[in-house]
Amino acid sequence: MRLRSAQKKKGRRGPTDTIDYISQMPDDVLVMILSRLLVKDAVVTGSLSPRWKQLWHSLTQLNFDGTEALNKMSGNEIICVIERVKFIYQVNNVITSHNRPTVQLLRIRFDLDCSCSHGIDEWIKFAVDKKVETLELNLLDVSHTRDPDENYNVMLPSLTAMSLSLKKLVLNGVNLNEPTLNEILKNSPHLKTLSMFESGLFPHVRFGGRDIKLKKFKLVACFGVETISLYGFDLESFQHCGCYKMEYRLTDLPKLKKLDIGQVSVGLEDNVFRQISSCALYLQVLILEMWCPQKSVDVNAIVKLPNVKKLMLIMGAEEDESLLEFTSIARTCPRLETFSISLHWFSPMKSRRKIRHVVAPEGHKHLKHVEIIGYYGRISDIELAVYVIDNAATLKKIVIDPSCQAYGDDLTAWDCLKRQRAARSSAKRHLTPLLPPGVDLAIL
Repeated sequence: MRLRSAQKKKGRRGPTDTIDYISQMPDDVLVMILSRLLVKDAVVTGSLSPRWKQLWHSLTQLNFDGTEALNKMSGNEIICVIERVKFIYQVNNVITSHNRPTVQLLRIRFDLDCSCSHGIDEWIKFAVDKKVETLELNLLDVSHTRDPDENYNVMLPSLTAMSLSLKKLVLNGVNLNEPTLNEILKNSPHLKTLSMFESGLFPHVRFGGRDIKLKKFKLVACFGVETISLYGFDLESFQHCGCYKMEYRLTDLPKLKKLDIGQVSVGLEDNVFRQISSCALYLQVLILEMWCPQKSVDVNAIVKLPNVKKLMLIMGAEEDESLLEFTSIARTCPRLETFSISLHWFSPMKSRRKIRHVVAPEGHKHLKHVEIIGYYGRISDIELAVYVIDNAATLKKIVIDPSCQAYGDDLTAWDCLKRQRAARSSAKRHLTPLLPPGVDLAIL
């Protein structure tokens, strides 16, 4: 017993004998770990030891995310000025100390406008010099909107100099003129993703040609755009959400598989299907956002979507009006496998009318998964679920998400919770008895 105890005691390490395995790793491995952190957190590690002091100077991913500071500001102009100065100082301090020849990612996340142009120009110059592959300039505080005239303006020489290395470009709250956009697209052989949000643009966005390598193009709430013309390159995904008066011209885009269009007009009288008809054959994922659909849908205007496997309809609605007319869009998708409906209600109310049943002549032979978001338990909600149960022979799962998505009501958190509980109870009571064998009902 004494020998065994002595052996245990001898083999036990004290606090001073702890081996620091992390510090024994090669510098490149440690830099890779630090690159996963926010820059301000990576810089703090310099106080750990003399060896760690210089490691953050070699970061290959520079993530300057000022979300925490933005939350402090809360519209207070004085705090905003102080935090803005601190943020700019932090970024400048890091980029002047950086000693690697290249950077993979430069992400700027803070509320910065045209008054900060000089500093932002320097950061873009740094990105050019470091041959950055992913540049994200998110210069907005999403808690409030900003006049596009106050946005930072990208100048032509700034980005084109680094176009050879650029793979992904994200511009939020950043204005871009037509010559700069065209120059970037024409001279960026590796640029695959371009995303813009609340950025000032020009009325007619038009580009195409085989020298453009862009795969994903996203424009959301970009001011001033009236028409979008894309043609003759291998675009795979296009997302646009803007104003109702929008004209799309999408031609010779044989690789376009995903199309996400927001603010589609009420009764589809904006001829959105005519505008996308040239690429309807290629689409596999279609997302349409439609508001206030109290007007009838022109079924004849809906084009055939022979290869769409996933369809999502985001709809605004009033009171308890029937939405079954919009299932006619799903009926143009003979290979549909996943059908999602997201409901946003204005002045919601329940009625006592009878549930309507609609029979799809061809049925939905491949439909397996259905999701209804914003389900409140109104007749119109139940009708949508019943439609699927009646017409989808291969149905496997229905997901009911009662997330509170009502507009026009000043609801407290407690009100939302009560509505969600009522919706869950309604879904279980009305839909469970109707489920065919083998169909799973998931109520979130």
